[in-house]
Amino acid sequence: MEVKELKRKNIVLPIIISLIVVVLSACGKPITEELYSETVSQDVKNSTQLTQEEKDYYSKAIENANSESADLSAKTVSQIITGEKERQLKIAEEEKKRQEEIKRKQEEAEKEKQVQLKLLNESIKVGLIKKSVTYADSDKWIFRDIINMTLDLINISDKTAKGFQGVITFKDMFGNEIKSLNVKYDKAIKAGSSASYDGSFEVNQFMDEDSELRDTPLEKITVDFQMDQIIFDDGVTVKRSDIE
Repeated sequence: MEVKELKRKNIVLPIIISLIVVVLSACGKPITEELYSETVSQDVKNSTQLTQEEKDYYSKAIENANSESADLSAKTVSQIITGEKERQLKIAEEEKKRQEEIKRKQEEAEKEKQVQLKLLNESIKVGLIKKSVTYADSDKWIFRDIINMTLDLINISDKTAKGFQGVITFKDMFGNEIKSLNVKYDKAIKAGSSASYDGSFEVNQFMDEDSELRDTPLEKITVDFQMDQIIFDDGVTVKRSDIE
């Protein structure tokens, strides 16, 4: 009985070993260890051993290799996937650095813009201190009413202004705009100093804004001044058109 049982075991064992060899042969090595080829690429696409993310990395690696005429024949699927992960990580890091550099430059540009705007908006303070009207008088060869004004110009910056130009807007006591005029001043005003600017213009009787400015008393007029350009004695020139 024991002899028969031993013979049976001797027969079954080789059969089991053979089956294991057949199964292992059928399975082959993992796809990640396969070298690149078009056939392997199709196997990667249909493989259940790889995640979708790994398949995507593989596909991108192949596309990149084709675009650069790179040879992948000596690389395994695993090496290709790992290499593409590293390449994508490098691309992401470079893009992050690029975006950070763009942001840094934008912030620097915005800071410089604010500095320039401050020079435009806060260097010269303009006020209306006198206003009179010379009425038309044909005997004196004055054929239109003339509005005469004196502006007070105060340099509140920390450097000498060589000259500037801008737009002064006259408003009524309620803040409604009456009229705007261009102002150009080409004489130096030292830091902390002031100067007077005398100007005049003829009234166009067909323009309501001219008539309103002529007839509105000085004490009921306010002014706003927007600087368009200013030149300093240190060579700095600031133009609104360059920064807005």
